[in-house]
Amino acid sequence: MKFSYFLFFLIIAVVFTACKKKSDNVFLVNEGTLGFDGNGYADTFTILTSTIREDSVRTDNLSNNLVGVINDPFFGKYQAQSFFQLNLPQLSNVINTEKLDSVVLIMQFTSPTAYYGDLNSEMSFNVYELSSSMDSTNSTYSNQSVPYNPTAIGTFTGKYKPADSSYIRELGSKVRIAPSISVKLSAAFANKIFNANSTDLASQAAFLNLIKGIAIVPSANPVSGTGSIAAFNMLGSFSKIRIYYNDSLQSDFKVLTDDSRRFSQYSFSGQNAEIIKQKTASKKSSFDTTFIQSLTGCKTRILIPHLFNIAKTKSISIAKAEIIIRPLDASYTSAAPLPTRLLLLQPDATTGVNTSLVDLAEPFYDGYYKSVINYYRNEYRFNITRHVQNLFIEYQRKGANNNRGFFLIIPTDNPIAPSRLMLDTRKKIPNAGIEFRLYYSEL
Repeated sequence: MKFSYFLFFLIIAVVFTACKKKSDNVFLVNEGTLGFDGNGYADTFTILTSTIREDSVRTDNLSNNLVGVINDPFFGKYQAQSFFQLNLPQLSNVINTEKLDSVVLIMQFTSPTAYYGDLNSEMSFNVYELSSSMDSTNSTYSNQSVPYNPTAIGTFTGKYKPADSSYIRELGSKVRIAPSISVKLSAAFANKIFNANSTDLASQAAFLNLIKGIAIVPSANPVSGTGSIAAFNMLGSFSKIRIYYNDSLQSDFKVLTDDSRRFSQYSFSGQNAEIIKQKTASKKSSFDTTFIQSLTGCKTRILIPHLFNIAKTKSISIAKAEIIIRPLDASYTSAAPLPTRLLLLQPDATTGVNTSLVDLAEPFYDGYYKSVINYYRNEYRFNITRHVQNLFIEYQRKGANNNRGFFLIIPTDNPIAPSRLMLDTRKKIPNAGIEFRLYYSEL
C-alpha cells in the first residue's frame, strides 16, 4: 500500500522548501522526505465561505440568563432580555397581617468574567410584571416573548460590576454576598405579593395566577462602541425576590426549575451593510471576510463542493481531517474580545438547521481559541476526522454524497457569551485565512 499525506490548504500555505505545486490548492506529501514529491492529484477545488442568518435557539434550558445591550460599530445593536417565574417557597404561608418594609429583586452575576462589552458603560434596565402566563408545556426560543404590564415595577441604572461583592439585609443584619444587582420594587407590586391570601398561596399554580412572572428589559441606548451584556445565575443562591417585613424578618421567592420557568429573548438591528449583503447573497457566493454573531445574529457557512474529486480515480482511507479558523487581524478589542470557543456543525439533511458532527463528542474535537495553549497561533482548530471518514465511506461504498458543508457558530451555552467574531476567510494566502487539512492513504 502506498502511503501519503494529502494536504489541502484553503490558504495555500507552502511551508516546506522542497515542494512542487501541482494545482492551485492540492499537495501530496511524501512520507519518506516529508516534502512535496510531485505526485500530487491535480484538481481545483471550489471553496465557498459566506455569512448567513442564524436560526432562533432554545433558551429555556440554558445555564444562565443574559440581560443587557451592546452597540457594536460593525455588528449593530444587539440585546438580551429575560423572563422568569417565581417559585412559591411554602404553601399558605400568609404574612399579610405583618408590617411590610420593602420588596427587592436580587440578581446574582454568573461569574466575574461572564459578560461582554464595556463595563464602564452606564447600563439600565426595567423590571416588569408579566400580564400573561408563560407557556409551561412547550419549549421557548430566543425569538419569543411574553406580554408584560407597561408600567415598570423597578429600575436599575448603573455599571455592571460582576467582580465586586454586594451587600444585602439578612434577618436584620447587613451581610456580604456574591456579586449581584439589587433593585427595589414598587410599592404597588410589594403590596400585591405581600398581601397574598391563603387562596393565592394554596398551590404553585394559584401563586402563578397571582404573580405570572417577571420580565427584565434593557432600557439603555448606548452609543456606538459601548454597552454591555452580562450573564445572571437566576438559579443561584442569592437570586430571588425578597420581602422584608417586621424590621428583621424576610420571605424569599426564588426561581426553581421544578415548578417555575425562565428564558431569554435576543434581538439585533443595524448590522453592517456587508453582513446584510452576504445574508442575501446566492449560495454560490464566496467572501474573504465572514462574520459570526451570537444571540442568533449570524453564522459562517463553509462549503467544499468538490471534496470527493480525490476519490474518483482511487480508493482512499482518511487518517485525519481538521479545519483551522483564524480571526481577522485588528477586529477585536479588550471590550470585544475573541470568543473562547466556537462550534463547527453541519446543516441537517432535512431541515437545514444546525446539527452536530460525530466528532463533537470526541476529546480531540477542540474548537477553543489557541491563545490559551500557544498564543502566537491565533486560531481555532477542529478535528473532524470521523465526520470526513464517514463522508468518504458513504461515497465510496454507496455513491452517497452527504457533504453538506459546515456551519461555524458561537455556542449558545457552555459558555454562554454574547460575543462576535470577524473571520479571515481568504484563500491562497500563506499563514492566513481558513485552512482545511486532509491526511489520507491510498488503498
